[in-house]
Amino acid sequence: MTSDEKQNGFKGMVKEVIDQILPPSDVELEAIKEEIWADLSALYYKYEDEVQKKAFRQVMQEICGKMSEGKWDTVYKKLYRADQKDKVF
Repeated sequence: MTSDEKQNGFKGMVKEVIDQILPPSDVELEAIKEEIWADLSALYYKYEDEVQKKAFRQVMQEICGKMSEGKWDTVYKKLYRADQKDKVF
């Protein structure tokens, strides 16, 4: 093992320890949120007619309502079932 490989391995170990000790930064969270908004935007604008867009808005309202009621598990289960249905076994 070369000294560069040892140094990179050591840096990786130190970074892992620091990542475990320090809480994740808000900057990372904001970047992820921006990515989610971009994904939602792409999804919304993929629908071309008003009926499809209305259905999208209704689904978003349903999700928001369930989450406001503290029923994230209900939303998660529905998302999970839809994801599993699309997978080929």
